[in-house]
Amino acid sequence: MTNSISKILIDLSKNITRKNLYKLIDKELKPLNNNSYNVLNIGAGGALENYIKSYTKLNVFSIDIDQDRNPDQVIDLCDNNFIDKLKFKPDIITCFEVLEHVKDPHIAIKNLYKTCDKDCIILLSTPFNFPIHDAPNDFYRYTKFGLNYLFRDFSSKKIIARDGWLDCIFVFLIRLKFSKSIFLKIISLGFMLIYYLFYPLIFLIQKLTSFENITTGYFIIVKK
Repeated sequence: MTNSISKILIDLSKNITRKNLYKLIDKELKPLNNNSYNVLNIGAGGALENYIKSYTKLNVFSIDIDQDRNPDQVIDLCDNNFIDKLKFKPDIITCFEVLEHVKDPHIAIKNLYKTCDKDCIILLSTPFNFPIHDAPNDFYRYTKFGLNYLFRDFSSKKIIARDGWLDCIFVFLIRLKFSKSIFLKIISLGFMLIYYLFYPLIFLIQKLTSFENITTGYFIIVKK
């Protein structure tokens, strides 16, 4: 019973923390779902990979450094021999909520650049204002300026703030559910309920008072 309640709370919280991420993914992948494109998904397992696979006409091949996530191939994006080891030629590369976990982002971006050709689209996301997660393998947070620098060799890039300043505040409060404190878990649940109850008002406030320097993270679209 406790596990079921915990899963419900996690799913509800992800609906808040990732709602705009899914919208951005849809905007890019839906128009491509009419063709059998080869998608290299970096970071296997979990809800995001399942979401990508829901586009049934896309051919998805996943890689990860963790065998327990059941990737199609175990390989590190930061491997200096990444290109030689990769057994898949992508038309699209997806790398959602991974970049903050790689130990050497410069090598990772270099490998992405070498992997794709001029027609390949790379879609990424990474947090900015967001609590530590998957500790101890959570290494970096990137500003939009840092991301612009990391992807400087790509001819085309678009960096989009995922959500508004008020969303960001609620995300921090809702992430208290991962605390060991029952009191903080209750606070988290309370703010989760407030968010759902007052979402139209929250949406309106953010539309009227935008502040681009506060966001939970970024969505990045790049081409070679």
